[in-house]
Amino acid sequence: MDKKVIIIGAGLAGLSAGIYLQQKGVQTEIFELAGWAGGMCTTWERGGYRFDGCIHWMVGTKKGDGIYQLYREVDALAEDTEIYNADSVSIEKNGVMYDIPLDLNQFKEFLLQLAPEDAKPIKKLCKAIGLMANTNMVMGPPADFKGFIQFFKESRNIIPLGIQYQKVTVKEILQKFQNETIKELITSLMPAEFSAMALIMMLGTRMGGNAGYPMGGALDVVNRMESKYLGLGGKIRLNSKVDEIIVKDGKVAGVMCKGKPYSADGVVAACDAYDTLQRMLKGKYAHPQLDKMLKESPLFPPLAVVSFGLNKKLGIPFGVTYECPQGIAVAPDSKTYGYSLRSFDFDDAAAPEGTSSVMAMLEAPLDYWQKLRKDNLAEYGSQKKRLAATLAEEIDKRIPGFKDAISVVDVSTPATYVRLTNTYRASFEGFLPTPEALTTKIQKTVDGVSNLFLCGQWTIAGGGICSAINDGKTIADRMQKTLMKG
Repeated sequence: MDKKVIIIGAGLAGLSAGIYLQQKGVQTEIFELAGWAGGMCTTWERGGYRFDGCIHWMVGTKKGDGIYQLYREVDALAEDTEIYNADSVSIEKNGVMYDIPLDLNQFKEFLLQLAPEDAKPIKKLCKAIGLMANTNMVMGPPADFKGFIQFFKESRNIIPLGIQYQKVTVKEILQKFQNETIKELITSLMPAEFSAMALIMMLGTRMGGNAGYPMGGALDVVNRMESKYLGLGGKIRLNSKVDEIIVKDGKVAGVMCKGKPYSADGVVAACDAYDTLQRMLKGKYAHPQLDKMLKESPLFPPLAVVSFGLNKKLGIPFGVTYECPQGIAVAPDSKTYGYSLRSFDFDDAAAPEGTSSVMAMLEAPLDYWQKLRKDNLAEYGSQKKRLAATLAEEIDKRIPGFKDAISVVDVSTPATYVRLTNTYRASFEGFLPTPEALTTKIQKTVDGVSNLFLCGQWTIAGGGICSAINDGKTIADRMQKTLMKG
């Protein structure tokens, strides 16, 4: 097929779309804003340390799973990629640290010991988690009769779980519980306004050994996908911000980048939806769901990520959440009262031998950091250092010797995410997976513009690695069929 498609964005969705289109015989070229591929699936490398700003866990990492096969198709995972599955997560509540097991039987026993009065709702919750743990994860409906039979054998649990839990919130299922500590711990695992299905899926896949961390993290995932894409003949233009999507007579004609037009038979906008609709399309075209959702739907909040390269290992668990009752100033008039810490001691690629890579994540206001960076870059740098120093002091109170072990520091603010990805309101995964958002089928086309497809986290509430990669595959198929029709 002698057709060309331009893809905007070299994140997971863009790379996936490029891989599948190249395999279908469609020539593609990716225009990427940043100086590297990956988009929101980002790793910072500083002084020999890797700071993984993306992967907490990756649904579908168990061999034989349907999503695992998807990852293998695009080389997100290699056959020999080792997967790390954490045994527990640690959460502090009211000054007490709880180690929450990621084994179903141990989790059930942990909850029952904590709140025997809640035995009935605990058993119901654990039953649902167990069904999810034993479900083969798939993306989309079966393609044929053989696929339907396999789905019925291995994945049928997903249907009753979806019916029961997708349209209710975590808060609603917790109304059956009496114990306040259990309620607080579960809403630390999954916020109260999220769909309960998100909670069941997260715990079920992790407890089923099907949502681990791939060794090498986000950097290796992206590098493998980028290599596959380039090996298929695809091209990537880095540091190439698209200024405009060119539309002629209601049909995509290409893009404008740095004042120069590039023609194409189709465009995949695997990038920020707000930026696509309002800047690159100049607000001229309506979108039935996104116009409303971008104004009204709750988003994942902006984050500051403070990374530390330590000259030794301090035995910090992979995932731990600390309270900070006195608050940490993340802006002159804003404090946050807790932070999440992640240590990558288990991954040799994350730090030089005998040392440690640790990241702290905390919510921070976008407007303050964006304005400061624009108005006073020197002060912006100073405030980043202040935040890192404050956080290091706080962590040192919990983990003695932490501050003295610091060799490398890196700070990414909400303004960093906007600068490198153009993401709307610095939302790292788009729309929160509320029942309303999850049950909204977001149109992947734009009214009045043919041969243009939207792709990625803004067309799937809740985002996620598997969703982004699968969306690239879906859009590649739709684009090929559209181009064949002429």
